[in-house]
Amino acid sequence: MTASRIASAVAGVLTALLVQATLIGPLTFPVPVSLPALLVIVVGIYAGPGIGMGFGFATGLLADLGSDHPAGVQALCWLAAGLVAGMLGGLATQRGYGARGVAGLAALLGAAASGVVGLVLAILGSHAATALLAARYLIPVGLTDALLGLLLAPLVRTLLQAQGIRSPRPVARLIDTAPSGRV
Repeated sequence: MTASRIASAVAGVLTALLVQATLIGPLTFPVPVSLPALLVIVVGIYAGPGIGMGFGFATGLLADLGSDHPAGVQALCWLAAGLVAGMLGGLATQRGYGARGVAGLAALLGAAASGVVGLVLAILGSHAATALLAARYLIPVGLTDALLGLLLAPLVRTLLQAQGIRSPRPVARLIDTAPSGRV
């Protein structure tokens, strides 16, 4: 992984967390919409399951450390969301889904991730988290994630394809199995 890819990932995560705390969270207060989770899912769709898992875990852990619930809940749930998004994203990009298709897939996965986080927090006994609330907010979270995904999907696709942060392509090398002069 190159330094520019790491810097881009850190900038993306910090921006998503700041926008979540200052705009998205207050505007959608009772509904637990999560822009960082949606970012993890869209990155997983476009970049694959390996990057989705790593990006999901790192983003979730950073979000966990800034919250009052048990650390690791969002990290594990977003790791799984990045993995599933990467696996399904390969199928979606092969079939030629555009930004709307990716936004729809991201909305479904975002609502599922939000529901799983709510259920795990309810099981762990976190304050104000119940299974009923997790189920009640699935549809509003999905609709809001679809709207945010329509803005996020083209932006992430463009940034991941930018020359400065594109992953290096593997170089094909010929391996000489027999040293010269020997048979």
